[in-house]
Amino acid sequence: MTMTHDEPTQQTTYQVGVFALIHHQDTYLITRPREPLLPGAHGLPGLVLHGASGTNPVELNLRRVIRDQLKLVVSDLKLVASHAARGTHSGRGDARLHLIFGTDYSAGILEPDSAQVTAAEWIPRAELLGPGAAPEWLQGAIREAEVLKEMAEPDAPAPRGRLGFMRRR
Repeated sequence: MTMTHDEPTQQTTYQVGVFALIHHQDTYLITRPREPLLPGAHGLPGLVLHGASGTNPVELNLRRVIRDQLKLVVSDLKLVASHAARGTHSGRGDARLHLIFGTDYSAGILEPDSAQVTAAEWIPRAELLGPGAAPEWLQGAIREAEVLKEMAEPDAPAPRGRLGFMRRR
């Protein structure tokens, strides 16, 4: 028995979103893009990658978006979190993997491009980490970024004693 399908098969689309969690003086930059890419009321600067694999390094694209959307320059980008969600880009509920990179503000004056971002504000860390203050994905990314930062910062050097050699008098 042969089965025929009258319905066209719908191909599942997978997208990857990359975002920057930008830290500056115990605050984090939260944005509200014109077209939300992350779930919830809080947003981060970022983009959904549409290019072919291997054609554009993720970090270069993310730095360009931060510069274009906010007029800021950031330091090294380190992957601090990821989560899966459904995107609503173009009215479809495509599966999307969000990658969040932690970084520090380096230079520039925050000047959001109104065509891309409706709001951008430095929010104190304590305010974002309060119970129910921000989505779980954002609170988790902040905590992980802080753990990675602590691990990367070298501890103060221990006082060094003599090497065991004493000059005899």
